[in-house]
Parts: sequence; C-alpha cells; structure tokens
Amino acid sequence: MNTTVNLEIFSPRWGHEDTYVVELDQSYMEIRMSARKTRATWRDNLDPEWNTRESIHDIMNNDSIYPPAIIQDLFEHAWLEWRNGNINDQQVNEELQEIATWLNTITRSKPRTDFWSKYF
Repeated sequence: MNTTVNLEIFSPRWGHEDTYVVELDQSYMEIRMSARKTRATWRDNLDPEWNTRESIHDIMNNDSIYPPAIIQDLFEHAWLEWRNGNINDQQVNEELQEIATWLNTITRSKPRTDFWSKYF
C-alpha cells in the first residue's frame, strides 16, 4: 500500500510554486523537491528514523521557505496515521494539503521591506 501527494508550495527564491512530492509507503515516507529528498523509515517499536543527510527544513530553506520547527513532526504524524489505517489516501492528501496551505500563508506574508529582504 502506498500513495503519493503533490504539494504546491510557494518559493520566494524563485517567485512561483514548486511541487513537493510526498510518497507514503508502509515502510517509509519520502519528501522530495527535484533531486533533493528526505526520508523517514519505519522501525518496529521505535520512532521512525530520518536517514538522509538533508532535513525537510534544509530542502525548504534552499527555496527561501522557512517552515515552523514542528513541520517534520506534522508530516510524520500524517504518515503514521495513514500507515496505521486511521485515515485513508484521500484524507491524508487533504491533511497534507492543509499543511501546504499553512506554509504558503506563512511564506507569502513574510516581511518584504528592504531591511528584511537582505536577511531572508
């Protein structure tokens, strides 16, 4: 059992939305944008292991997206709820789309003065 969710997330660096692909499988969850990716792997009786050199924060920061610290936990929670059968493919898609909407709200409303544009 697996499902794929495409999230359109606004990138201030490029001035348009980029597609972030979230692949959910019973044994892993992978989040990727182009060639960059991060992966959580299921481990019985343990927390999932994030076993890549880049975090979701690293990938998003490269696009000038600065998500809240909780973002990785939110993706993981949705995956685990889907994996455990508490939500179906359509529901996990809807919930991950909500995360994208929230991120886009944050990203599109960041300060735009000259002072802050030099910082991020």
